[in-house]
Amino acid sequence: MEVFLSTQCKEIDKITINDIGIPSIILMENAAIAVVGEISSKGESFFILCGQGNNGGDGLAIARHLISQDKKVKVCIVGINERFSKDFLTNLTILKNLDKVEITQIKQEQDINQNFIEKIKNCDVIIDAIFGVGLNRELTGVFKKLIEKVNSNSKLIVSIDVPSGLDCDLGLVQGISIKANFTYTFEVLKEGFLNYNSIKYLGAVKVLKIGIPEKVKKDNSNNLYILDKKEYKSLVPERKIYGHKGNYGRVVIIAGSTGFTGAAFIATECAVRSGCGLATLVCPKEIQSILSNKLIEAMTISTEDNGIEKLLNEADAIAFGPGLGLGEEQKKLLEKVIQNTTCPIVIDADGITLLAKNKLLLKYLSGRAIITPHPGELARFLGITIKEVESNRIKIAKKLSKDYNIIVLLKGYNTVITNGEDTYINPTGNSKMASGGMGDALTGIITALLSQGMNLDKAALLGAYIHGDIADDLAKYAYIINARDIIEYLPLKINSI
Repeated sequence: MEVFLSTQCKEIDKITINDIGIPSIILMENAAIAVVGEISSKGESFFILCGQGNNGGDGLAIARHLISQDKKVKVCIVGINERFSKDFLTNLTILKNLDKVEITQIKQEQDINQNFIEKIKNCDVIIDAIFGVGLNRELTGVFKKLIEKVNSNSKLIVSIDVPSGLDCDLGLVQGISIKANFTYTFEVLKEGFLNYNSIKYLGAVKVLKIGIPEKVKKDNSNNLYILDKKEYKSLVPERKIYGHKGNYGRVVIIAGSTGFTGAAFIATECAVRSGCGLATLVCPKEIQSILSNKLIEAMTISTEDNGIEKLLNEADAIAFGPGLGLGEEQKKLLEKVIQNTTCPIVIDADGITLLAKNKLLLKYLSGRAIITPHPGELARFLGITIKEVESNRIKIAKKLSKDYNIIVLLKGYNTVITNGEDTYINPTGNSKMASGGMGDALTGIITALLSQGMNLDKAALLGAYIHGDIADDLAKYAYIINARDIIEYLPLKINSI
């Protein structure tokens, strides 16, 4: 699925209409039919608020199709002038000719009276078709008052394409916004919908097809995507009929310190459970015996052991950082690992903080590294605030990736994964995962996938998807999901995908 900015949305509409030859009124009709298919079961009475442009035209066409299903429908046209779009007028004429619907108009604040409020209260569903992707100003006056009344008096609100008042590029509110229960958006997801701020205004989002050709979307892509489940299925490494442990790679996990044995255990155990052939944990001597007793399918070695260099040379993939600490010894260990290896490496947690202190090491990581920061770690790495990171997650992650030729996986809701050119949003995961050890689990999963021969992009994509998909399954009946749950279900989930 493509993720677009408003300018791109307008461009693909224009190309479809002018170059492909599909009339705009047909696209509007397709949109109406698609929306009605989603909402007709949500109630028996509908109050449709229509702006004066094509979003309002969608609303008028929706009204007609609901009437044909014997629903009770009322329409209100909202606007301070009568600059109606051509397709709006076409649908308004049809609706008036049917003579089966009450059509009122709001032009000034005084029109938003008690009678109007009672209409809102007495309808099962309010349909917001006031503003679409083109809104670029702050809403005041009649629009502000209208949205206030709709938000406070509605039983259920459905927004068409974009909740009116929400900037669909940035996810910011233009003074005030409709708070929808459902948003039905057309053909592509809007980039602003990925901003955390937008979630409380969007409700449940669904993308509906209205007839814009895939080629038109691909030709105008900004390389921001959400993959479908079947696309993840194609990424899963196949297990050979005559495969043995040597076929599935050697993983080295460098992690753990006193008081943080759990991080090392989780990362290593997840690597084992994600299909690597052999896994070895490198950890401080003082915790090695503890972890050796727990990790029955992985080997352990002390950071002081002379065999580390041989181990690193034989590794197919390395993970560095979970629970490791930030001392001088760890700093030197990171330098040693990076400068004396050529295999793929996943850097997480303390490893990211150590790398931030010596960014010259990044030249040795070009083309072979994945870093997996949460917003706080990325903020420290870049010397900016968490708020700055959160305000533009995609742009910041993409720039960092491009600058150093590494894969950046920025964790959080709607995890961002980018190689600097192509950027993906992970569709799985939920807030029940918000517990210690989850990042360590993800590191282990990705490292194991790398060891099995996956390239950096695909390992990061599939690892994040698997991680979140387990949590989505368990969230249906569990109050909280812990890293131990991820460990338990990993082989079953990968197999089911």
